[in-house]
Amino acid sequence: MAFESQKRIYTACGILFTVSVLYITANALPIWVTGSNESGTSSGGLWKACQKYKGSSKCLNAGSKVLDKIMATRAFITICCILAPLSFISILSIILVNENLRKRMSLLAKVLAIASAISGIIGVGLGISRVVDTIKFTAAMEVENVKMGVSCILAIIALALNLVGAVITFLIR
Repeated sequence: MAFESQKRIYTACGILFTVSVLYITANALPIWVTGSNESGTSSGGLWKACQKYKGSSKCLNAGSKVLDKIMATRAFITICCILAPLSFISILSIILVNENLRKRMSLLAKVLAIASAISGIIGVGLGISRVVDTIKFTAAMEVENVKMGVSCILAIIALALNLVGAVITFLIR
């Protein structure tokens, strides 16, 4: 295998590993939307909503009775949490397998990286839309200081890196 292709493999592995960690973190943390007022702070994620009031905090599971947009965001971000590590593992395995399997593993890595990027585009797009809807809703109720949370920002960074990783994966021969 050429040295240039080795560099691409290691670069794609590093990027897709980072993407995996970012997607999993964005999915797990309840900080997609944050808000605060004089009485306390609150944040909402895909799975939980938390509120901190005068030093005590309380988190509630969102359960299954949430908006369709949140359910779809959950589904696509969770798919990303599965596909991104699989694409990382498949690219890493290109180094370890014999010459006969390299082409097949390379094809599998490309398919998984693209599928992860497509799921990310849909999931992050829906998540951003949900954040914007929440900000508009709270603005109509005259609640101040509502903004995009850390989880949403991590998901956006993961998506950008996912697209870069997918392009680099396609350059692997």
